[in-house]
Amino acid sequence: MDKFKELEYIKTNLSGGITSNDRTLSPYPESSQLKARVFESGSQRDDDKNKPLPNHLDPYLRLRFGYLLRMGANRYGKNNWQLGQPDESSLESIHRHLAKYEMGDRSEDHLSAIIFGIQLIMKNEQTSGVEVDAYYIPI
Repeated sequence: MDKFKELEYIKTNLSGGITSNDRTLSPYPESSQLKARVFESGSQRDDDKNKPLPNHLDPYLRLRFGYLLRMGANRYGKNNWQLGQPDESSLESIHRHLAKYEMGDRSEDHLSAIIFGIQLIMKNEQTSGVEVDAYYIPI
């Protein structure tokens, strides 16, 4: 099964869809079933239960990783990484940094380097058409 068919299978069969009488009922609530948030002003907005939470990333993590990105930008130019690098190179780097961290080496920020490698691979997935919510299973 190729990557895209596998993702479609996951979204179709593992995202909470219910099969009844040979038809699949969507796991997504119809608009009439969505709960609206009502603010003190009276303004309404849709329920946010299935929206991502990037604001829940720890500030310490963001800053520490940001320093690694700054060092890379100073050396190679801002956003150089977005030009792309092969997954194999990223995986080699991730394994190398993980091994050094496991051995107690704290001479550089190996954990941020691991996150960076993962970011490279995820960027490659984005470039190849993997949707941002491909692995998300809504409630």
